[in-house]
Amino acid sequence: MKRKLKITLTFLSMIILFSCDYETHVINTVHKDGSVTRKVIMKNSEEIFEPDKYRVPVDSTWQTQIDMDVNEAGDTSWILTAEKHFGNVDEINEEYINDKGSNQDLERKAYFSKSFKWFTTVFRYSETIDKFMTVTCPVSDFLSDEELKFFYLPGNVRSELKNGNDSLKYEALSDTIDMKSEIWMWTSFVRQWIEIFYDLFGDHPDLSIDKEEMLSKESGFIQQLIDYEKSEKEEDEEILQLLDEENDEEVLRLLEEEEKEDDAGDDIELVVTSVLGKKFYSTFKTEIDSAMSVLETMIEPFVSADNYDMEIRMPGRIIASNGYAETDTDTETGGGILWTVDGDYFLTQQYEMWAESRVNNYWAWIISAFFILFVITGIVIRSKKEKD
Repeated sequence: MKRKLKITLTFLSMIILFSCDYETHVINTVHKDGSVTRKVIMKNSEEIFEPDKYRVPVDSTWQTQIDMDVNEAGDTSWILTAEKHFGNVDEINEEYINDKGSNQDLERKAYFSKSFKWFTTVFRYSETIDKFMTVTCPVSDFLSDEELKFFYLPGNVRSELKNGNDSLKYEALSDTIDMKSEIWMWTSFVRQWIEIFYDLFGDHPDLSIDKEEMLSKESGFIQQLIDYEKSEKEEDEEILQLLDEENDEEVLRLLEEEEKEDDAGDDIELVVTSVLGKKFYSTFKTEIDSAMSVLETMIEPFVSADNYDMEIRMPGRIIASNGYAETDTDTETGGGILWTVDGDYFLTQQYEMWAESRVNNYWAWIISAFFILFVITGIVIRSKKEKD
């Protein structure tokens, strides 16, 4: 099979969304001294938990336990809870560097800072994930403010909205975002492929089209890819329907037809030829495939990224963040700020999850009050002496 584009961006998104064997929730409780107590809660349909499937690094240095849970429907699941205290964020970053789990290719880093402001101290904790691609293609160019807000909501919050009182509204919003996101991702892929192609082969003597002209054909590439995706989805849906109907003979016939189509030409050839012509493809076939191979290697972490939820709980009162306020609390510190780590979020731009909090320095207030009282007392005493 020659299909290099068989796995479409929509399908890639489905892989990321539904490849959640271990439903994972990470809670970072940040302390005033910069240390962090991290709790990782993983839920699985089986009692066995395999470390190479962990979304975040957990090893033998953690305190762990496994509990069994049976829901109202009688379904059984197992919950692994792991906890470890880190003296500082450098220790967390060291674990990220040595991660052997499913997200080991993600470039993740934690940061902590505190700013003393006399009456108060402001704390900031953040985690960043580096982007996969080098081109500029922000999702904000494709989604409205309302759509962006929904796009970045934690997965469980989105599900609750889609199943709530305004389900029709949020289902329609979700469908619109899916459609626009597909265009955004295809645009990102096309721009990155063009960037790679010209970085590697821009000085080819037979190349008569420059980079700017190639970029001007971006919409043509995207339309061809979307049309191809639609055709593939229709074929796949037909095969799935026939499988449900147990019509094995018809399924075999359709698969044979797909095999013949593949032999007639691969996906890249069909797309490039439709936009740039057969002569361009035949002249630069090797270069086109080479650029595609580099792109495939670049996006491999995106394809394999596994989602998980990240919660940050800060000392004092949270005053700012770019996450969602979590209301489900189980500690005296109260609820934290919640994000979902999703490959879509850091495809073309760095993704940062941050929260700031403030703690009142009551000792500073007391010292200040005594100082003011001392000054006032001194003024009063001096005033009395002058009168005497």
